[in-house]
Amino acid sequence: MTDYELRELDEHGATEALAEITDSALAYLSLEDLLVELLERIRTAIHADTAAILLVDRERGVLLARAARGIEEEVRQGVQIPLGHGFAGRVAAEARPVAIEDVDDAEIHNPILRQKGIRSLLGVPLMVGERVIGVLHVGTLHQRSWGESDERLLQAAADRAALAIDDAQISEQRAMTEVLQHYLLPGSLPVIPGLAISAKYLPAPGAGVGGDWYDVFSLPDGRVALVIGDIAGRGIGAAAVMAEARTALRAYALERHSLEDVLSLLNALIVGAGRRRSVSVAMFALDLETDALDVVSAGHPPALIVRPDGSRELIAPASGPPLGTKISSGYSAESVAFPLGSALVLYTDGLIERRGETLDDGFARLLRASLVPEANLSLADRAYRDLAAIDAAVEDDVAILAVESYALGDTLHLTTDADPTHLAALRRIVARWLTQFGVDDAQRFDITLACSEAAANAIEHAYGPRDATFELDGHMSAETVEVVVSDRGRWRRERKSDRGRGLQLMNALMDEVIVERGDQGTSVTLRARRK
Repeated sequence: MTDYELRELDEHGATEALAEITDSALAYLSLEDLLVELLERIRTAIHADTAAILLVDRERGVLLARAARGIEEEVRQGVQIPLGHGFAGRVAAEARPVAIEDVDDAEIHNPILRQKGIRSLLGVPLMVGERVIGVLHVGTLHQRSWGESDERLLQAAADRAALAIDDAQISEQRAMTEVLQHYLLPGSLPVIPGLAISAKYLPAPGAGVGGDWYDVFSLPDGRVALVIGDIAGRGIGAAAVMAEARTALRAYALERHSLEDVLSLLNALIVGAGRRRSVSVAMFALDLETDALDVVSAGHPPALIVRPDGSRELIAPASGPPLGTKISSGYSAESVAFPLGSALVLYTDGLIERRGETLDDGFARLLRASLVPEANLSLADRAYRDLAAIDAAVEDDVAILAVESYALGDTLHLTTDADPTHLAALRRIVARWLTQFGVDDAQRFDITLACSEAAANAIEHAYGPRDATFELDGHMSAETVEVVVSDRGRWRRERKSDRGRGLQLMNALMDEVIVERGDQGTSVTLRARRK
């Protein structure tokens, strides 16, 4: 078919070609299959030898070859074209068709085009509204003069294909991000006697999942770390940065860095990686023994604290800038009291921000929220119910992490991983329990240390390297404190002669120590008369 005949493609034929390109059946294909099928139909419709689709990666400022017919090497070799450079880069940067009759007389960034013997090229932008999402180009192995009818047909095909591609990309990114967030957000929250911890995460209605996250874990000194964060933007890019930030924050915290240094190190990491995303983070460390709450913030909205008397306060420490925006001179932490009966609500800005409102309006609504206790409804659920659930104006992702402090009973039960790193948290919980019942400082120290020794023995003697748990059960009366540490392993003898002082120490600290060993495990009963 001559160039003249191609330009004279009748309207009925063009309509049929476009209908083929946007067949409704394509909606059920994966993105990769969709791209390949579209290219085959486009290549046939415009009588070209090659066709390729490159999609924009805004994070890196490049076009990525995603599918090709006739020049499959583009995809296999992972071709990347900088925006504004070369043939496809010009099409994307200028958002208009570019026709090349002879590639020998043109700037071609991708050498594969010449290597395949392509003589003429026609490229058009893939547009969704005013947004360029990629480039569609076709080529011929013979020199061809592209006419207006060619451009119109290819652009019409690109316009229709762009909608299908954008829908498929959104679906693919949402599915990938949801899987990523499913594995990166805590699968379950820790069970800590005296604390009710709850969390909630909801993506914005009708939008791709974003980079909001929360985390709860034990610090090496036994304090409970509570973290809430928000990555600017949404989709797989935001989720990927969230994954890096959450993992790095945990790693820095577990290396025993201070809260301030954790955020400074994380900021340097994000800036150094060139992620070009703003990250707001608030990190809290709750001391279960002293009821002190240390907090540091990097541009994150203030947390809500509800005191035992019902009074409310927004905790707004001297906040540094969000992470990832610049190299910060540092962050500062402050400490606030978190007495028995207090509640804490951490959240991302989607909970309080509304179109047409100021942030002060959102903070005022937060302070007025009822948060009335309700059976089978956690504090995180109550906060969402009061502030977002019935508000159709919610437009952003919402993450909530909430903590309620409550009094311990005269019995205490802990099931703990047989891991030495958990001993510090165990000591703080036991100390809090003893403090609540008025055990004085000296005896509290003795009992807590004896419990720690019994737990250390359970870890070292009963299990060895394999994963397991042990239990601690405490019983408080007016006259006696009794703690039983039990495991389900088999006692192993000490392998070093200079070890084994734990039992001697327990006997020195407690009034009575009873060790019972059997095939089903070992229990150590510790008793002390209250002073």
